[in-house]
Amino acid sequence: MKTVHRRFRRISALCLVALLAALLLTASGCKRATDNPLATITMESGDIITLYLYPDKAPNTVANFIYLANSGFYDGTIFHRTLSNYLIQGGDPEGNGTGGPGYFIEGEFALNGFSKNDLSLTSGVIAMARFCATSDTDEAYFNTAGSQFFILCRDKSEDYDGKYAAFGKVFEGMSVCRTLSQVSADSNNHPKQDQVIKSIRVETYGADYGAPKTIAISE
Repeated sequence: MKTVHRRFRRISALCLVALLAALLLTASGCKRATDNPLATITMESGDIITLYLYPDKAPNTVANFIYLANSGFYDGTIFHRTLSNYLIQGGDPEGNGTGGPGYFIEGEFALNGFSKNDLSLTSGVIAMARFCATSDTDEAYFNTAGSQFFILCRDKSEDYDGKYAAFGKVFEGMSVCRTLSQVSADSNNHPKQDQVIKSIRVETYGADYGAPKTIAISE
């Protein structure tokens, strides 16, 4: 019986040590991988895409996306542009590529003087769409992102790096992205059947990223 009691005391002591270690790690500020904001895109079909967002790479872009998503702005919108095994684009309240939130945000990418963002536009990366006219290097359009975004289904870093504000990457659901990119579309790459986003929500794990800094649209 004494042996059993000694073993019990030893196990209890080990449990106490483990608990204290866990508390010390928490107190020291050790973070989980999920401390990055986690965005969940839920399609009307029930399919789900989850993405980690990177506020350290594009802080105002992330703040803008969180602000729009958690206010319900994206609910009921569609992926209005799909290119087979290339990309899917959404976030337009008009559903035709012309709409936005009524303001612009600054383009957080290298070509616009924002060197902090070194996130390469590889498969699974989400970035802000913007007006480009005939050239994506025309600086007149660098600060024209609003609510529209695209998710790459294959690497396009050689074409896009430094030219668009990349701000996150798919964590789960790349198969959903690829399936969406392959839906039947018309000559303007608009899906013949609406691909409806039921909702987009972002879990911030208690962090407050604040309201985005915006640029008024000139009349």
